[in-house]
Amino acid sequence: MRRQLGIYLSTAPDLPLCAAYASGADAIAGVCRDDIEVLLLDVRMPGITGPSVAAELAASGIGCKVLYLTSYPDEVPVRGDLRKTVLGALTKDISPENLVAAIRLVASGISLLAPEFIRQPAHGGAGSGDWVSDPREREVVRLVGRGATNSQIAAELNMSASWVKQTVSALCRRAGVRGRAGLAAYSGELSVGHGDGN
Repeated sequence: MRRQLGIYLSTAPDLPLCAAYASGADAIAGVCRDDIEVLLLDVRMPGITGPSVAAELAASGIGCKVLYLTSYPDEVPVRGDLRKTVLGALTKDISPENLVAAIRLVASGISLLAPEFIRQPAHGGAGSGDWVSDPREREVVRLVGRGATNSQIAAELNMSASWVKQTVSALCRRAGVRGRAGLAAYSGELSVGHGDGN
């Protein structure tokens, strides 16, 4: 898994891989030593678990931002005091492009949680299952995820470019992310009820 992450990150020159740690204890020591800005943290590790590592880093006040990678969404605590340290949680089957986008967002201080980790609506907002229900909005999300521009989306959906721009902005606000990269990363793990078309 660590080797695969290294391959993913090699496609993004602005995201240098500073170190790779084999255990929770190594991660805690390494973050202090290596001046890590964003830590990709596995939930299940030998010895100290990922959440325990995150809690210790949060208590230390180091300021490292944690992005969980896991196969077990139900094991990820992200609420309470940990919210200041754990800024993201993604499943391990995330695409390289969405992982890179997620790291950039977390590095900038933007909280990013994949839909699997959001179980309740925030302040009456949309939950993970209904944050996008309109079929045209689903198409916009799908096309943004493919990297289509507003003009390309407008042409494919036979809508105006201004409508697409407003829709993308509304979806970003609803998802709690900034910009198209954030929207693509947020929705990358979410089935919006539309096939890939391939």
